[in-house]
Amino acid sequence: MHIFRNISLLLVLVLGVSCSNVRIALYDQQKRQEYANNSREAFSNSEAGKEIVLKNSIIVTAREYIGTKYKYGSTDPKQGFDCSGLVYYVGKENKIELPRSSNNLAAAAPHISWKKAKPGDLVFFGDHGSVSHVGIIEKNKHNELWVIHSTIKRGVLLENVLASSYWKKRILFAVDFSTLYEDKKHVKS
Repeated sequence: MHIFRNISLLLVLVLGVSCSNVRIALYDQQKRQEYANNSREAFSNSEAGKEIVLKNSIIVTAREYIGTKYKYGSTDPKQGFDCSGLVYYVGKENKIELPRSSNNLAAAAPHISWKKAKPGDLVFFGDHGSVSHVGIIEKNKHNELWVIHSTIKRGVLLENVLASSYWKKRILFAVDFSTLYEDKKHVKS
């Protein structure tokens, strides 16, 4: 009987210790999750976080229109888009008022090297320094510059413009999307 009681006592001690270890582990996991959530929320409310959220939203919105046909002068997805019409419409969908033409978009903000541009920024194309086309950068890594843009022959598409002999030689510069509205605060409430 003493042996049985000693074994029972030993089991209670072992199980009690392991239960407390489980409780501690669950508590630690809960605290780590709370910390991660608080960090994510703080970042989302920071200026850098808001910029990243906006640029991601620009890309997500632009992707929705891949496959839309080309139509010169149009900002209507039902009719089609020209290159700046797509950018204008995507901005409007994200409550950002943008200039309508690629030339005015290019003149509205400081230029940066397309090599330093981030996803969600705009890239401009043309000949002899004259702007004739604009697209939204989806990815910019090493030897790839993926752009969502509307072309006359193919409509709205996602394309690695560095793999295209036509587009590669026409890349001029980029514009950080956030600088298009930052100074003017054209964000609609």
